[in-house]
Amino acid sequence: MHGISKARHKHLIDALLGMENLLNEKQSECEHAQQTAEYRAELEEMYTEYEDLLSKLSVIIVDYEILYSHVKINYLAKKLRELKKEIPADDNSCKPSSNLLRENIRLAYAT
Repeated sequence: MHGISKARHKHLIDALLGMENLLNEKQSECEHAQQTAEYRAELEEMYTEYEDLLSKLSVIIVDYEILYSHVKINYLAKKLRELKKEIPADDNSCKPSSNLLRENIRLAYAT
């Protein structure tokens, strides 16, 4: 999926406006002039909606990044350190809780 190019959009709108002007000069092309105007209006409406959605998406991305950092640094790392203190350093047992904690620590620092 690719974004919509603002330059390509503007070029097409300019071409449609030029076509509209030419067709409006000819009485016999009134129907085509109307169709051209409808296409132009629809493209403009869709592009405006696209820009609105991009704006909303950028807000969501920023909010996500803030929450991600908070969870990773202030919650997950802190809690894993607390849990790690509960396991003795020389504990090489195969306890499920010890293995699970080690795996969670590995995952947390890999992100």
